[in-house]
Amino acid sequence: MRRLLTLSSAILTVAACTKTETPAVDTGTAAVAAAPEPAPAPAPVTEAQIAGTWSGVSMPNGSDTVVAHWTQVCAAGKCKGTSTEDKVTINSTYTLAGDSAVGTAAPFTNAKMVKNGQIVDAWVVHFMGDSVTGTGRMTLASKPDSVIMAYRIAGAKKK
Repeated sequence: MRRLLTLSSAILTVAACTKTETPAVDTGTAAVAAAPEPAPAPAPVTEAQIAGTWSGVSMPNGSDTVVAHWTQVCAAGKCKGTSTEDKVTINSTYTLAGDSAVGTAAPFTNAKMVKNGQIVDAWVVHFMGDSVTGTGRMTLASKPDSVIMAYRIAGAKKK
């Protein structure tokens, strides 16, 4: 009996001292597996969605002061724009790119902004249904690196 107790004690001691190994967690694979899928890209805007009359406001960057209440009539890569503050008609061309349009105005004269010279307006707008937001920059036509005004816009398509 004594041998059995000694043998049992030895087995229990060996069993108690035996190290149980837990497999290491592969954190690299777990992190990759847990990463969310990227959001789908917005649907590209079409010319049919752009065609029509848009109206909105322009504000200098860093300010909430509205400097122009504008209207743009757009179709087939061209816009004709006016504002209630100035009686100048501005002709622009644009290119569609994803959910946006990139446009440039033909040089125009606005004596309120520049006494002797012409202005070029370049802008980028993003469409969200019938709403548009974006930024722009007016420069002297003779000095494209000049900045007369950097601004942001917000508007909507007229129904």
